Amino acid sequence: MAVARLDAGNTLLAAEIARLEGASRAGSAVEWLRELGKVDAEMRGALGEAIQQGVAPLVENHEQSLAALRERVAEAQAAWLEVRTDLNRAELLLGEIRDSRLIAGQLASLLSVDKRWFWLFGVIAVAALLGVVCHDRRHEIRKLLNGGRPKAMGLSKLLAVLLALMTAATLAMFLLGDRIYEALLTAGVGSADSPRHELQRRAGALEAEQAARAAARQSLEEHREELQAAFCRPFADALSPRSRLPLDWRQLRDGVIGAAEEIAAYRAAFGGWESDRAELAECLEQLQSQSAAAIGTLRLRHSIRACLGVLLLGLTAGGGFWYWGGVASRRKATRETCPLCLGQGSLEREEAADAEDNAEDNADDLRLVRCHHVISKNSHERCDFSFREAYRPMTKLCFPTLGIPQAGKTHWLAMLYWVLNRGSYPKTIQFERVRSQSAENFDRIVEEILNTRIGTAATQQDRIPHPLVFNFRDRDPIGRSNVLVNIFDYSGEVTSEMDAHDYRRRRALDADGFLFFLDPTYPSEVQAKALADFREDLRLIKGVKAGRRLRLPVALCVSKIDLLARHDFRLEDGRDAIAAFYEDLARIDPSGESTALAVLEQRSQLTQRLRDVIWPGWQIERQVDDLFGGRFAFFPLTPVGLDGRGETDLSLRTISPFGLLEPLLWLLQMTGYPVLQ
Repeated sequence: MAVARLDAGNTLLAAEIARLEGASRAGSAVEWLRELGKVDAEMRGALGEAIQQGVAPLVENHEQSLAALRERVAEAQAAWLEVRTDLNRAELLLGEIRDSRLIAGQLASLLSVDKRWFWLFGVIAVAALLGVVCHDRRHEIRKLLNGGRPKAMGLSKLLAVLLALMTAATLAMFLLGDRIYEALLTAGVGSADSPRHELQRRAGALEAEQAARAAARQSLEEHREELQAAFCRPFADALSPRSRLPLDWRQLRDGVIGAAEEIAAYRAAFGGWESDRAELAECLEQLQSQSAAAIGTLRLRHSIRACLGVLLLGLTAGGGFWYWGGVASRRKATRETCPLCLGQGSLEREEAADAEDNAEDNADDLRLVRCHHVISKNSHERCDFSFREAYRPMTKLCFPTLGIPQAGKTHWLAMLYWVLNRGSYPKTIQFERVRSQSAENFDRIVEEILNTRIGTAATQQDRIPHPLVFNFRDRDPIGRSNVLVNIFDYSGEVTSEMDAHDYRRRRALDADGFLFFLDPTYPSEVQAKALADFREDLRLIKGVKAGRRLRLPVALCVSKIDLLARHDFRLEDGRDAIAAFYEDLARIDPSGESTALAVLEQRSQLTQRLRDVIWPGWQIERQVDDLFGGRFAFFPLTPVGLDGRGETDLSLRTISPFGLLEPLLWLLQMTGYPVLQ
């Protein structure tokens, strides 16, 4: 219709231009208008008014007729549009019936635009399930972000990949659904035979034809304006300035062109309606003859839609069952695993001696659970570790203390136990004391240190030590949780003398993280050998091949930093290296109580620089980085304090420990439990 309008308008404009060009020649039909200027003013006014009175009704009647004509054209256009829409649908359905017999056509139905809401709601369902799973495995995800190796992340990875694929498919459906559908639908028959391609070709041809007519229209209108202005100028000057005759004349000429355009549009609409109606009747006859195929195609569409919905529902439900199964399995493993020997299924609950205790509501949580696992078959030694039933479902982390004898491991753990029991820790840390079998021994050690000022004795090495247990609560903003931390105080002989064949050393190396103590007052050779043996045995026990990394955290605790004042170490510029170390340590954190991660990193870097001075040539970082992949940090600490530096007699010292809690908090942070600021 637009092309028909432009054709009719362009034809009349060309005739109008020819008329205006002829009007400028002598003897033309409108030559008398040029003589109007020779008449006196009174006569010109009378003639202009007479002509105006005759033209005004003509213009008004023409506008009314043109409005009525436009209404009829709009009705004809609406009727044609309805028939053309039905015709397009019928042609597309015929094409789909033909192409749906192919595999590509069936695949196209899965990716058609009308399936986009199925994909969208499927994405929402999978994303919701992934959110629940990620919230449950948030500690493992944080461990991964901290450089560690997460556990039991199979469902999370599968859902993440599935969500990415479904999101990409959904975006493609919303943005490129028609193109994808057409490409798949015509994959087996070629795009040239596609009804949709034919419609696009027709639309493109009409747009190009319309653009050419519009360009010609613009050129004709510009030429007419020039000729019309030259034609109207002589008699417009002769008329009164208030005369509407030139304006009415222009309006009448434009109305004639508009009427011609509407008549052409009406004829085009009526002709198109008749032609499309005949084609629609033919298409309906073809559909009637292929009614069985048409019904089959529609049923196939509905079946594919139903299967897609069932598939998405099944994926979500299957993922949910997998998730709950994994949660139940992990909870069972947590309940059935002994934190001392890591034996499973060997925990048995002890019955209370008093029957009244059994009747109390919280009697189950108060009962002891004891492990009967045999940890050494040679001596038939049993684990015999016990703890309260209330702590059984809690996540348990194991951190052993390793290092050569007399490196300060027991002293550090005893004073850590004392600090936590006194509540002398930052408010950002939440801690609850847990009674354990080793607590009585450490109570005695703390009493000896504080009251009699006796140093710690050698740690027993005849069996796996009972851990000292702490209950920490993390600072997770999306769900806080408690974790039971078990710290094993192994003797130095386990690190320096035993090999991987000994069950005590194997258990010491089967942990979630390590506290490796370095004595800054002791030569590097023995400690370097102990660290190298630790790396080798850890590779063997964990099955890590050379060149691979274990990705477990190790806190390198440089103990006894208060005794460094007894040694004379010099920097390259001649300054006292130890005094400079103390000054820099105080400058990093004047309060000495900060648990900010940035402060711990600065202390670690400062201790690395000190290592070059006190142990020249010992590349500790390279030894641990090869295996732990950068998941290590240095922690300067002293269980006694920095007052009275260099004094070995505890009776002359004020007990004010420094840096005791930081290694433990850092290990918790690295294992996915945010406790640092």
